[in-house]
Amino acid sequence: MIDIMSMLRGLDPVVFFSIIIVFSLGILAKASDLLVYGISDYAKKLGISDYLIGFIVVSIGTALPELVASVTGASIGEGNIVFGTIFGSNMFKIPLLGALLIVVKKIKTRTDVGGAAPITTLFMALLPFLLVIDGALGRIDGVILLIAFMLYIIKLWQGEGEMGKLKEDVQLGKIWKDSIIFTGSLVALLLSARWLVFSSVAISNKFGISAYVIGLIIIGAGASMPELMVQFRSVKRHHQNMATGNVLGSIVANSTLVLGIAALVNPFNIAMSTIMLTFVFMMVGLLYTLVVMLKDEVTWKHGIVMVGLYMLFILLEVIL
Repeated sequence: MIDIMSMLRGLDPVVFFSIIIVFSLGILAKASDLLVYGISDYAKKLGISDYLIGFIVVSIGTALPELVASVTGASIGEGNIVFGTIFGSNMFKIPLLGALLIVVKKIKTRTDVGGAAPITTLFMALLPFLLVIDGALGRIDGVILLIAFMLYIIKLWQGEGEMGKLKEDVQLGKIWKDSIIFTGSLVALLLSARWLVFSSVAISNKFGISAYVIGLIIIGAGASMPELMVQFRSVKRHHQNMATGNVLGSIVANSTLVLGIAALVNPFNIAMSTIMLTFVFMMVGLLYTLVVMLKDEVTWKHGIVMVGLYMLFILLEVIL
């Protein structure tokens, strides 16, 4: 073990952090697999739908990497990293769903959860842009975001309960194993994503990339790896609604819960001009995703559009 550590310390920093990234991706893949297994079984025993489990529990769990990166950025007063991470992650989730559709060809959607109305979801995702028009995200803004998140979750839960699927007599002895799997998987996701994020930052800093671009492309995409694995594992285990719910849930959780906590930790400033292009593409991409998910099924053709929008966004971001 000592020889291995000595060898690693002697490596070029870029090579060293690249190795860490590869190992982190492997841990993410396995942890996500266990996460979907545990939470899917848990959902069946409680009588909660895959859609709601994906929207609330899994989306909050997979938002932990973004939370770690955002709180770290906020603690040092680097608002560009915070916004870059959150919006970069949100933007990356749209082509992730698109890639999933291209692979599986089509997914039947579920639109009967009342709290997940397209207009409400769109508003929650774009709320941070409205709050930062004055160039700052303060603690009051953070409180507003957290309250919005709680109200949204309550609405979702009420919509699920009204459908009469929840079981009231579930014994803890039946779910403790699933809870252990879920908790352990979340811990593994958090640690591996943390390694992935900071290794990516180290490599990016070496090449002099701006803080916002680091968060937007590298950290945002890297922190979204749990969603990628969760989506593919969900479809593989025939839990397609968990995959689609996780996409929307993660975007809402990032935009409200994660940003709200980051703002409470340390308010920060950012120029509206810096995030204007992201705002436009986020609005277009999310609106398109919400509209197509109102259909009975979403196909690979929709996936190509989602991936294309993201590629155009990255191209323009780099050029401009």
